[in-house]
Amino acid sequence: MWASWLFLSSTRHKISFRLIAPEDVPNIVRWQRESEVAVWWGEQEKSEDEITAKWVRRTGGAGSDYDRNTSRYVIVVDGHDIGHIQGYDLQHYPKHAAETGIPNSGGLDLFVGEPEWRDRGIGTLIVRKFIDEVVFAMPGIATCIIDPDPANRRAIRTYEKVGFVHVRSYYSDENKMDCYLMRQERGNR
Repeated sequence: MWASWLFLSSTRHKISFRLIAPEDVPNIVRWQRESEVAVWWGEQEKSEDEITAKWVRRTGGAGSDYDRNTSRYVIVVDGHDIGHIQGYDLQHYPKHAAETGIPNSGGLDLFVGEPEWRDRGIGTLIVRKFIDEVVFAMPGIATCIIDPDPANRRAIRTYEKVGFVHVRSYYSDENKMDCYLMRQERGNR
């Protein structure tokens, strides 16, 4: 039953990813300030100006290694910009790679910024498509990881539906947060 619903959903929606550009910054900032996103992305205490400056740097390819070595996209569903998703090769982040202990891995993070698109099953379709088209398209990537906050049950359920399995929970000194590390091997779906 679930598999046929997923098939119907995937044929009903056109999902694509567009590299972020300066004109996307106002939407991304608005999304990150939305309470359902801010709580998981640690933006509650930041001002709009601070969040804007961060995203302007990222669209310009400036800033830290994290700003430069992560590919960031706007999630587009049926012609509507609904959120943000990013992918990266962990080899560019040695401290994070050491914490996860999973070689040849790429990671992803995302948020659905538009509330009306949450709890509709679209997140599962987005993650599946992004893994196939972006993460596993990176040379040498054999495993995709994601490490949500253990309290973010909505996200964890989504990742489980896509085929991620829990590896371990730990406190990340690099990201300054509790993590529920999950992984998916290339071709394991």
